[in-house]
Amino acid sequence: MNFLGKRTIRKFKDIAIEQDKLDEIIKTALKAPSGQGKDPCEFVIFNTEEKIEKLVGIKPHGGSCLKTATAVIAVLVNKDKAYTPVEDGSVATHTIGLKAYDLGVASCWVHIIGRQASDTETSEDFFKKVVSIPDNLMVFSLVALGYADEEKSEYTDEDLDFSKVHYCE
Repeated sequence: MNFLGKRTIRKFKDIAIEQDKLDEIIKTALKAPSGQGKDPCEFVIFNTEEKIEKLVGIKPHGGSCLKTATAVIAVLVNKDKAYTPVEDGSVATHTIGLKAYDLGVASCWVHIIGRQASDTETSEDFFKKVVSIPDNLMVFSLVALGYADEEKSEYTDEDLDFSKVHYCE
């Protein structure tokens, strides 16, 4: 896989993602690395326009990709099982994006934890109005998925800041 070609995509074509590709993405996410191998992440899949529409507004700044996504995967972390909940949610979210890319599907990570839907409502509370989940599940992120309707060039060596790399002497 060419990791330098993976880019965040926020505009998607109106083409449904095949079920077998969604299944492969979820299989990979279910076994994403986690602290102490606890596998604390759970997932909610939104794969119709009507279901995804319910999420629009969950994060006004940064959630615009939800308007054109043809599938969205919510990453939830079971706080009772997680040894490292933020790390586990991050790894699962990133794993979804990488597997999607591997299958030719574009993605955009939408942070939910600690974010606001409005001045008076958290993004997590917004989500809980759409999907009833138990209190032990933390809504960590959403991953918007679809076939890219924008082109972004692959990163090159000129885009990389090698001054951040240090070798131990």
